[in-house]
Amino acid sequence: MPEPEPTSARHARLLLLGDGFSAFGAWIDFLAILTLAAWQLHVSAYEMAAVGAAGLLPGILAAPAIGRWCDRRDPKRLLLLSIVGRIAATAAILFCRDYAAFLALVALRSVFATVAPPAINVMAVRAIAAAERPRFYALLNVLNNAAKVLAPAIGTVSSSLSGEAVALAMSLACSVAAFATFLFLPPRPAPSAGTAAAGAAPAATGGRLLPLLWIVATCAGFVFMVNNLVPLVLQRAGLDKALLGVLVGCAGAGNLLSGLWLARRGAASRLQGALGELLRPAVAQAAGFGAIGLLLAGPRGSAPVTLPIAFFLIGTASARYAIALNVHLSTHFAASIGRVSGQIQSWQNAMILVAPMVGAVVLERLGAPALFAFATGSAGLSFAALLAFSRASAARSRRSASTGSARPDRPSSSSSARS
Repeated sequence: MPEPEPTSARHARLLLLGDGFSAFGAWIDFLAILTLAAWQLHVSAYEMAAVGAAGLLPGILAAPAIGRWCDRRDPKRLLLLSIVGRIAATAAILFCRDYAAFLALVALRSVFATVAPPAINVMAVRAIAAAERPRFYALLNVLNNAAKVLAPAIGTVSSSLSGEAVALAMSLACSVAAFATFLFLPPRPAPSAGTAAAGAAPAATGGRLLPLLWIVATCAGFVFMVNNLVPLVLQRAGLDKALLGVLVGCAGAGNLLSGLWLARRGAASRLQGALGELLRPAVAQAAGFGAIGLLLAGPRGSAPVTLPIAFFLIGTASARYAIALNVHLSTHFAASIGRVSGQIQSWQNAMILVAPMVGAVVLERLGAPALFAFATGSAGLSFAALLAFSRASAARSRRSASTGSARPDRPSSSSSARS
């Protein structure tokens, strides 16, 4: 008889499959919601901006609390309930023709969609052996980026051929498949004493949390300062609009190939959860943006060749950053990974909301090459400030440690003198 599959391997397989279905559904209905707002509700530019804010702000506000619930409650149950809520909200959006109700449903869907990342992180830490997590996170990154690349194309084509209703129906089917997959997860394992100990100290002191949030906010800031403006950048540089698809494809290919390479056991096992493993690919991405600025300022004829290479390399660094982030979380914040994941999600969504506005001002006033240079420069200043802060904190810790070690010596020597 074949041996039963280990619980850890079964958890990993079902979590990956369920997250893949969930990510595909989320990306398809996100685009379908935007097209519904534009072509059926005929919203203005300001109203479309409000739709975007409704899809982000509730998640920003709710993510920390949702992360804490995932730590304290059964994350599987919360995840299943959130999928049911997202299915109901998406189905209601399909039949909604009132703008105010549409906004409310989009906001509600945002809250339900916020549950998946912290819940999956909590379940992964509790059920998957530490040695297997880097490979799991690498595959998780591959699935999420495959959804990011393929789902918008599927949603756009289906909307063009059959209407937004078909795209939302596909999203509902993916969400139902995700629900069915997560339903078959084995019963919740209790967190081990080692897991609790690994995460409790950093969560209590916050010593590791501030640098982590600093890096996450900086990286999200300079990435989203540029991402949404790439079509305008290409237009103002006099480049063909077909290049946009090539650049998106190259960045996605770099991300996927890097993730697949890291998913190999030998490559993934080298990630130990050190903060430097997260900082290095973040710096590499920022440097890549600076290189793009130089390429845009150079000869226009070389851009169709050099820009795809730059975007491919940035995609490879982005994959390593995303995987190193999850490995760092599971290594240092195991007991509070839901809460910390929620905080990270909140900061990232806040940057998605704010950074494009900053980028738009820079693009309008200084031009496309300056936009990428500004993104790189702001990231460099932020990372330099982080290093200076870390060194100052380390110096204070050493001084307090030396002071603390010296204080007990005086009473003990005086007591021995008295004796």
